[in-house]
Amino acid sequence: MTLLGIRIPYIAKAFFGFVIAIAIVASMIYVSERKDFYLPVFVFYILDTLLLLESRITIAPVFNRKLPWTPSAIDSIILDIIMIVLSGVLYFAAKKSK
Repeated sequence: MTLLGIRIPYIAKAFFGFVIAIAIVASMIYVSERKDFYLPVFVFYILDTLLLLESRITIAPVFNRKLPWTPSAIDSIILDIIMIVLSGVLYFAAKKSK
């Protein structure tokens, strides 16, 4: 966002850092095969995608305007959709194997 000339408020920086931290924890959950946490990770990716789409379609509350459809935003949405599919498959496969 700073490359686009958009100044990012501290709260947004904290939010983006928090999302990155959760994504790292999600990857650690999959690597350690903690199947009890597959559902929260699945929900995380759904919510993350919805927030990305919401900030591009309607006015983002912190910025008071719609955020631009940048290549990195589109890549992020595509990756989130892939992660929703993969985490859903893993969750339902783990649930079925119990």
